[in-house]
Amino acid sequence: MSIKRLHATSVAIEDNGVAIFGDPGSGKSDLALRLIDSGATLISDDITVFSKLEKNINLFGIENTKGLLEVREVGIITVPYVEGIKLKLVVRLTDKVIERIPKKNQINLLGLKFPKLEINGKNSSSVAKVKVKLNEINE
Repeated sequence: MSIKRLHATSVAIEDNGVAIFGDPGSGKSDLALRLIDSGATLISDDITVFSKLEKNINLFGIENTKGLLEVREVGIITVPYVEGIKLKLVVRLTDKVIERIPKKNQINLLGLKFPKLEINGKNSSSVAKVKVKLNEINE
């Protein structure tokens, strides 16, 4: 088993783990809040524990922040959370211009490859884009 703590916010959409990476202030927690508002469940905010076992990575929160989500202009709120969800999608937040039809991207985490979606997390369509990408992966 291999374990790594990374600067990422993560949510579960049904049984799909989504890890959201981005620079400070890029909108990781904000996108997580909007995903939660649309039916997702928090795994971890800001720091996520990636635990590799065989050909899967499961996502966990760190002990002192489980169920806590930082919401800018509001503060830290308590929300339901889950753990041990298998990672299915990595989202990388960016503010650069992205190709209209990008090539299929992958990222290597702990020696395993995962689909990567690069988006501007502050766009109103970000939640829908994450869900569309998950549907594509699960087909």
